[in-house]
Amino acid sequence: MSAMEFRILGALDVIKDDRPLTVRSGKQQALLALLLCQAGKVVRSDALVDALWGDEAGEQGVKRLRLHLHRLRRTLGSPEAIVHRAQGYALDIPTGSLDAHRFESLAHQGRQALASGLVERASDLLHTALALWRGPALSGLEGAPLLNQEATRLNEERLSALGDCMDADLRLRRHTDLIGRLSVLVEEHPFQERFRGQLMLALYRAGRQAEALEVYRAGRHILSTDLGLEPGAELRRLELAILTSDASLTACTPTMRTVHTRRRRTRCPRC
Repeated sequence: MSAMEFRILGALDVIKDDRPLTVRSGKQQALLALLLCQAGKVVRSDALVDALWGDEAGEQGVKRLRLHLHRLRRTLGSPEAIVHRAQGYALDIPTGSLDAHRFESLAHQGRQALASGLVERASDLLHTALALWRGPALSGLEGAPLLNQEATRLNEERLSALGDCMDADLRLRRHTDLIGRLSVLVEEHPFQERFRGQLMLALYRAGRQAEALEVYRAGRHILSTDLGLEPGAELRRLELAILTSDASLTACTPTMRTVHTRRRRTRCPRC
């Protein structure tokens, strides 16, 4: 098979021999995306038919599926890429040719490095992973439940990696550079207390204590008004630490979890 790259971290995109490959048919795009979401694994024919046509499939569903598979193979210019196995089909692509796989591998390595105290390496890995994203996963292909589920999973993985990346950069004392990006993340995800706590910490460390407290109050108002809830325990502890100018906030670059456990430590955790 010619050198191909598949991208689903954004709109579906196919690169063949360093050139964009156009998959014009909407059904072929959805079919390719369904196979990519389970790359290397068999997707049952009935699941593909249901995802593509639902109740409209009728008795000709399998025949229509085979026709679209034939056309997709021809579009890709690689008949051997889509193989028939057992009761379904699998997309057989080289390791690393799907951006989602590369993202998940890099994010996992980044988390491992962060847990091991290799903070600069963690930051580099996580930034590289996040740079693969071009927009919401599988954007433009909403509709099929299987695709929606995978898009939701990948988008949640991105948010988790963003949080880890912000933690790494806070430990590297890049708080001033993070304020703008964290402000956007808090606005986009107002119920994500992890981002709110990171923004509070970044502002506090930049000498903007009053603004850090205002970020907490704004979050508390949103939770109370929209959900009838109070901020979580970790965020409340961070607010108290900021109010009292707790030395642990400037002795190192803690996460909210560090603030929670500071009384049990005899020295600052490794940054």
